[in-house]
Amino acid sequence: MKCPNCSFDNASDAKFCENCGQPFEIVCPQCGTPNSPTAKFCKNDGFHLAKANVTARAAQVTKTQDLDALRKAAPQNVATKILAERERMEGERKLVTALFTDIVGSTTLAEQMDPEDWRDIVTGAHRRVSEAVYRYEGTIAQLLGDGVLAFFGAPIAHEDDAERAMRASLLILVGIREYAQELKQKKRVADFQMRIGLNTGLVVVGNIGSDLHMEYLAVGDTVNLAARVQSAAEPNTILVAGSTHRLATSLFDYEDKGKINVKGKTEPIQVYRVISEKKGAVRTRGIAGLASPMVGREREFSQLAQITDALHQKRGGIVAIIGEAGLGKSRLVAEWRKASLAEFGDGGLRWIEGRCLSYGASMAHHLSTDILRAMIGAPPGLTEEETHAALRKTCEDLFGAELKDVYPFLGHLLGIKLEEEMDARVKYLDGPALQQKYIAAYKKLLLTLAQKIPTVLVCEDVHWADPSSIELGLQVLPTVADAPLIIVFVTRADKESAGWKLITQSHEIAGVGAIELHLAPLSETDSKQLVSNLLQVEALPEHLRNLILAKAEGNPFFVEEVIRMLIDRGSIALKDGLWTMTREISSIEIPDTLQGVLAARIDRLPEDAKRILQIASVIGRKFQVKILEKVLEQQGL
Repeated sequence: MKCPNCSFDNASDAKFCENCGQPFEIVCPQCGTPNSPTAKFCKNDGFHLAKANVTARAAQVTKTQDLDALRKAAPQNVATKILAERERMEGERKLVTALFTDIVGSTTLAEQMDPEDWRDIVTGAHRRVSEAVYRYEGTIAQLLGDGVLAFFGAPIAHEDDAERAMRASLLILVGIREYAQELKQKKRVADFQMRIGLNTGLVVVGNIGSDLHMEYLAVGDTVNLAARVQSAAEPNTILVAGSTHRLATSLFDYEDKGKINVKGKTEPIQVYRVISEKKGAVRTRGIAGLASPMVGREREFSQLAQITDALHQKRGGIVAIIGEAGLGKSRLVAEWRKASLAEFGDGGLRWIEGRCLSYGASMAHHLSTDILRAMIGAPPGLTEEETHAALRKTCEDLFGAELKDVYPFLGHLLGIKLEEEMDARVKYLDGPALQQKYIAAYKKLLLTLAQKIPTVLVCEDVHWADPSSIELGLQVLPTVADAPLIIVFVTRADKESAGWKLITQSHEIAGVGAIELHLAPLSETDSKQLVSNLLQVEALPEHLRNLILAKAEGNPFFVEEVIRMLIDRGSIALKDGLWTMTREISSIEIPDTLQGVLAARIDRLPEDAKRILQIASVIGRKFQVKILEKVLEQQGL
């Protein structure tokens, strides 16, 4: 049977397409009702399907009223991004994380209920799935009976699509558990449950309609494997393939479920159960068991050390560390932090860090609250009661009887329950008035902390900052002129991002010299030194070292990920204390861990620039400019 969605030839008894997951059905010739491909009798009128020798066909699920309704419910910002990209994306290969959901025991449940009641219950489940998917800018690809197929990475690409898919999955389970309680209380379903499976691989994006319907062609077994992993999951759990786990290992708690056999795979595949997110965890760099001193950043480190010296003279300042993904911005800050804390000694320097999230632009005051938690010593994993106690103690210690001017407003900003007297100072304020109180309280807390102990405040990934935090940050910036306080913005060179306003405004603060440090790729010499530090490189052939360096192009993160890929695949191995090749390597592909970073960056290019880049990539890695000019002329560009 040929699948109309991807043209893959399947066995005649297939229930789903083995390439893209498209379900098949048997249509009753007497009443026209679709049935499962293994049904012997029609579920509507009892017609003997097996006796009539009715053959299965592809289920018509790609575009349905239910699916259209879910797509129309997509948030405006997500719909706008998809529609803006639709013409640019058609025909492109994208690395995606496919998310499959399925209602446990749906066939039995459906048989026990009126069809309209069952459809209403399924629609409620689909709505909760789609809300979680859209929150993290995924897209709904198909409804497969009572299941949902969603993509993270197409048509909208992010560098952390696997992480987004897992966060969406955890949110789905929260919603489904609440929905199950609702159904149980109304005595509609006694035990409503769902399974979720994730896998990462390639798809080719097809036509994207104005209704957000997206055609796609699965490459290999990307979608099918996600479906197989989902079917192996236990009720109300999330199971992910190793390809997805590898992309977000440090951000979640997992249970290793070992290897499972799946249809269509000759070898068992490794799977993991996602248990929960790690509160406060950040994406880690480096390779387990391998380390290198910081390389090629001596000039920038020296400048940061000079900036720290200002704190000894009770002066403040602002510094922006600017560079593309993977160039070592966070590593530079980490080394600076280590050296500064050692220089000032125990209790001599307060170091505060806050981080923006790639999906946090719509989360009001996310950066503001992350920094506030660091200031009061209440990391994200604490309970509301513990956070409340930490804020109250900090304000009492610093402000005494004047805490009423700070405590209730910062407590409201953190979303904690306040005492009745303190809550009365907040609840009657309108939006603008409340924002002004936030700003005044925030400035007073930060200024007081810095006057007691010299302070460095680091804001990571400012290119993803949310608008509310940016507005608060603009008002807080002048504080550096009145206290030994250094504010550090770590960002990419994205002048179109909302967060860049903080960099621009830094230069307008009277009496403060704002400094920008722009990180460039490592030189060839420094790149070789990095590889040598990570591996006892003398044992590796010269051509392999050159392949690694050529692929990384001076980006430390890329160097690490290329080496990690070679180790994971067994292409290089540690023998007798030295790294050696286990097989001949003539070329190196881009690791999956880098494809998201590169795809997201390419998708941000203007349409003409992106098209030129695509054409150039076909010509080759190096070529004469006149060849590209000739091809562009032929293409009418």
